[in-house]
Order: sequence, then C-alpha cells, then structure tokens
Amino acid sequence: MHEQSITSFLDHLASAEPTPGGGGAAALMGAMGAGLVAMVARVTVGKKGQEGIQVEMQSQIEEAEVLRAHFTTMIGADAAAFDSLMKAFKLPKDSLDAIDQRAAAIQEGYKGATEVPLECIRACLRGLALAQRSAQTGHRNVLSDSGVAVHALHSALKSAVLNVQINVPTIKDQTFVAAALAEVEHGIRQADELAHSALVLVTARLS
Repeated sequence: MHEQSITSFLDHLASAEPTPGGGGAAALMGAMGAGLVAMVARVTVGKKGQEGIQVEMQSQIEEAEVLRAHFTTMIGADAAAFDSLMKAFKLPKDSLDAIDQRAAAIQEGYKGATEVPLECIRACLRGLALAQRSAQTGHRNVLSDSGVAVHALHSALKSAVLNVQINVPTIKDQTFVAAALAEVEHGIRQADELAHSALVLVTARLS
C-alpha cells in the first residue's frame, strides 16, 4: 500500500484477485479515521481561544499518526497473511507426514489470518478513544470531521470482526478460538460505547 495510489488500491480491490480484500479495506478505513483525527488536531492548533489545549492537540496528532502508520502497515499484513494461508493449501499431500505438515500449516495460516483483524480491532478501539477526545476538544469548524473519523473507525472495527468470524470455524485450537471470540465480543461492546459517546459530543457541540 505504501507504493500504491488510492486509485491503484481501489482498482486492485475491485479486481478478481483475492487481495486486497475486506481486511485491507478495514485497515484503510481505520487509517482514514486516524488521519482525520490528526487533521482536526492540526487545524485546532494555533486557533484563537484554543491556547489552553495545545498540549492535548499535539498529543492527539502524535497518537493519530502512530495509529495511521499502524493501520497502513496492516493493509499489507492482511494480504501477506492470506497469501501464507493459500501457500499452505498448495503444500504436497504425497505422504502421511506431508499431509500432517500441510494440515498444521493450514491451521497456522488460519490463525495468522485471524490475528491481523484482531490487531485491527485493537487499533480501532485506540482510535475510537482518540476520536472521542477529538470530538470533545477539536475546533468546531472541523467537528464534523471528528464525527466522520468515529464512523470510519467504528466501521473498520465491525469489518475486522467479520474477518475474524469467517476464520474461527476452521480453527481446531479451541483455546485460540475462545480467546478470539471473547476479544471480538468485548471489542464490539466497547466500540459501540465509544462511538455513541463521541457522536453525542459531536451532535451537542454542533447544536
């Protein structure tokens, strides 16, 4: 993604190739949300009447940029995880040992393909908490952008949840599955609360 334009990424997304897919799209949504938080903070810095929150705004910029870079890296990580899984399916099946090794590699591949969206969920939760701060302290002229950031990050998280849910039924390690599903459940609940709270702030400040 670092070497691709948005147009190129979207062309690949719309192609018959399996990557980039929903996981990459979720990470891109997260990156856009983080980018909007950074923009709101940068616009707010130096504005008249905002002198008392300059330290907070600088902190939001730094945190948002770290998140944006993390989400951007995740776009490639999602594709790499899927490619690794596909390679596992192509391993030979010409002996009992080979069959066992292939089965183990497939299981590891599914786990890897699940770990990336789980990390996306974690990053989205950090982003939503940051967007809530943006909604509370960002300049009113760009308050709608804080709201869009909330929607982007919330959508990214819900999209990542789907990418976990499609993989876990094929994973035999029930300890891993239980932990992943518990994290998903907690993530959905926390994201809904953060998004609702942030959007209430946006609406109230725009009224």
